[in-house]
Amino acid sequence: MGEHRHQSECTKVLMDRFVYSDSDRCSDKATSLALGILKIFGRQINNSLELTSSKAIGALLELAKQMFQKTTESKASVDSCEEALTCVANSMLQRDDCRPRFSQCGGFEVIAEIIRSEKITSTIAFLCGRCLLLALVSNEDARYLVEELDMPVILARAVRMYLDCETGRNDDKQWLSEGRFSSQQVMAELLKAGMSLCVLFQRSTSGTAAENTLDDSIPEKHVAKLLELLRVSLDVACALPITSQGHLTDASKQAFSIALNFSTKRPMAVEDMWLPGAKVGNGDNAGKCDYVYRVYSLFEQLIAHVVSDDSRNADITDLVGQYQAELTPVTLVLLRLVAEHVEIRRQILRRVYPEETRTVEVEKLPEERSGISAKLVRLLRIPQGGMLPGAIGDLLLALMSQDVKQFIMAVGYGNAAGYMLARGIDIPEDVLQQVAGAGANRVPVDPVTGRAFDQAAVDRELAAMTDEEKEREAERLFVLFERLNKTGIIKVENPVRMAAQSGRFEEELSDTDDRP
Repeated sequence: MGEHRHQSECTKVLMDRFVYSDSDRCSDKATSLALGILKIFGRQINNSLELTSSKAIGALLELAKQMFQKTTESKASVDSCEEALTCVANSMLQRDDCRPRFSQCGGFEVIAEIIRSEKITSTIAFLCGRCLLLALVSNEDARYLVEELDMPVILARAVRMYLDCETGRNDDKQWLSEGRFSSQQVMAELLKAGMSLCVLFQRSTSGTAAENTLDDSIPEKHVAKLLELLRVSLDVACALPITSQGHLTDASKQAFSIALNFSTKRPMAVEDMWLPGAKVGNGDNAGKCDYVYRVYSLFEQLIAHVVSDDSRNADITDLVGQYQAELTPVTLVLLRLVAEHVEIRRQILRRVYPEETRTVEVEKLPEERSGISAKLVRLLRIPQGGMLPGAIGDLLLALMSQDVKQFIMAVGYGNAAGYMLARGIDIPEDVLQQVAGAGANRVPVDPVTGRAFDQAAVDRELAAMTDEEKEREAERLFVLFERLNKTGIIKVENPVRMAAQSGRFEEELSDTDDRP
């Protein structure tokens, strides 16, 4: 207790002499050291009261601004700016009631001024993103940042600077790499703030009749600002390769989260970004959808790490758990593209179900075929996969133009049953009948398995079974159909019960009975 009281008294003294006034600011180095001590004290909840008042937040922000304006003069000024911003961020982390005070003290304006500068180190940029993320708590904050400060544009340009630094296009701006954080860490933090800004701003404009909204609650007059943030997000997602462990970078994850907040079709400026210089449906898009195909390429790479070609019989539940948080947003972005653009749907369909494999592998189960389609089927049937199996099912159904019968024929009802039950999708009445496939020889397809149905092979298999094996198989099917009927998955007459009632079992017994 005595130690906390002593630290609290030291905090008051340092705030009075270095923050509230400049009486002891004999040098930037001394100021930096004092702020460093305040930063340490502020990490403890018992000492944070001295640093969370409106007076303290306002003074620390003003000091950070002053020190930033002197960053070209000495490294101590850079350190002082970093320590002041860290104190502010720690205060908001320790006490939620401190967050509204940030905006009341002009914190958004200070952050906007700092991020706008090109002379900004990675540590200062990261801390600005962290402060913005913590302080952005209301729809009103988001509206102010978009309408008055043009924050989406400011964030987009800062992210662009660090993306160019990461990809080697900003070699002349060495100061961008100075600091404790990498370019990727800075981009991830700035994009986190951008994600929060997009969500809160769209909430603030939803259901407002006075606004002329085009799509997803984005007022038309602000589309251009938000589009800059979307564009740089897609550039980040597509430019950064997956890690050596097969995961998206943190910056890419945040970029896809931002992309999920936007339609790919409306307003026209968004469609032009996804499909530059081409109108959907005119057949000229194939070579012009760079973002689309780069997103699909990332999707394929991630799928390949979760479901490898040589792991068809392995349990991938754990891997799905590791990847589902990053793979699901990518899948949902791809789903939106497929659902909103006919030409994109056709192009992606050809990649998932190549023409050359549709007839060659029709006799194999959908989950045992080669290519990405089999991997998607395996992911579809993982019960503990979180949101991912549902997103995969939605994507496959969208690729089939929402045709449930074609979807079942493509993946097999056994694989689709769980997804369809979860989504409340009714089974077409004729789905349990044999439906002609798309093969050149019109090979009948079993809709339950999704595999080509060969009656001759079935007859040979039955002929090779003993009577005991046939009885066990009949009992197994009886129990299966009864269970499916009780759970509501299917509502059909049990074929085994029908056979028994029709007398076919008795006839078979009498034919084979050797009793006198």
